[in-house]
Amino acid sequence: MQNEYDPDLIVTHANKHFVQRQLINRGKNPVQVAIMSTSELANAYHETGAEVQSDGDLQRITSEIFVKILETVNAKGFSVDMTRIIATQELRDEIATGTAARDLVVKLLEELAPRRVEIASPQQTIRLDGPLHYITETVIRIAAMNHPIMLVGPAGCGKTTIGEHVAQALNFPFFITSTINDTHELTGFIDGHGNYHTTPFRQAYEFGGVWVADEIDAWDAAALLSANSALANGYATFPDRKEPILRSSNFRMVATANTFGNGADRVYIGRNELDAATLDRFATIDVDYDLNLERIFGRGNQRWLDHVWRIRKIVNEKKIRHVVSSRAIIMGAAALKAGLSWEQVEEIYLLKGMSESDRGKLD
Repeated sequence: MQNEYDPDLIVTHANKHFVQRQLINRGKNPVQVAIMSTSELANAYHETGAEVQSDGDLQRITSEIFVKILETVNAKGFSVDMTRIIATQELRDEIATGTAARDLVVKLLEELAPRRVEIASPQQTIRLDGPLHYITETVIRIAAMNHPIMLVGPAGCGKTTIGEHVAQALNFPFFITSTINDTHELTGFIDGHGNYHTTPFRQAYEFGGVWVADEIDAWDAAALLSANSALANGYATFPDRKEPILRSSNFRMVATANTFGNGADRVYIGRNELDAATLDRFATIDVDYDLNLERIFGRGNQRWLDHVWRIRKIVNEKKIRHVVSSRAIIMGAAALKAGLSWEQVEEIYLLKGMSESDRGKLD
């Protein structure tokens, strides 16, 4: 297939890589090109038409590198998605032959290449690949030592996902319990017919697994005391058994919280104080938003990403009672791509109910 613009070209799965190369050659953002659907590729191809292309050598190098990226991603069984690039040494060697193209793609790979976590133990070596939060490796290493963990950070920063990655890395089942208002939600209960109803905590505690105790600083105090006792004693009692159940050696607990156990603050007003005995059980880790992950979540929409970051900075500096989480980036970028207007997306996913007085502080 020739490189000249073809006004009659119909974009299909068979020729989409050619069209992607053409758009890259014409100066389109590689990230945006990689996530375009077939119809979006067709529109972009015909909109640009027979535009004057860049220098021939740079054009050739960029196209060849982009093909390499696509081949590398496809060889790993992933869809053509720039957020899943595997930055191999072979690919970096190829890039080293270029000049401006090398700088462009190396920067792209460094920003979007997934982290790799490798944990060695006497039993096995565990490796986890993918877009991982910056604190994930630390959490996995602590969990591997069988220390209870409490992740403290703002809403939507990835705490629960980190817990899932711990389970994947340790090859343990994953369990999660949301906010608990009564002890039976932790230990289970026997109904009127004499049947016992188990819980995620019971399953993980008895048989092994990573148990995420979500939003622990909003739990009922009696339930938290019961969990604390189970951690301290190495055994726990449940309604269906007279004798206590010993804690599995493969039980791991990862608690999440929005506060450090000091009670409510200006944003998280429904949080309780945690007693010193409970806090002392945990390795406590401060978790914040991962900006590199948020670059990936932005789907190449730098304008939206910068806007969300700016609003978050003002909210924090002026102590506005509002949460600007990674979800605003993820859902907002998807909504803009789906055709919603900027004003709609900002209102629905970013400002969502912010008072007029607080909005006035954003200027």
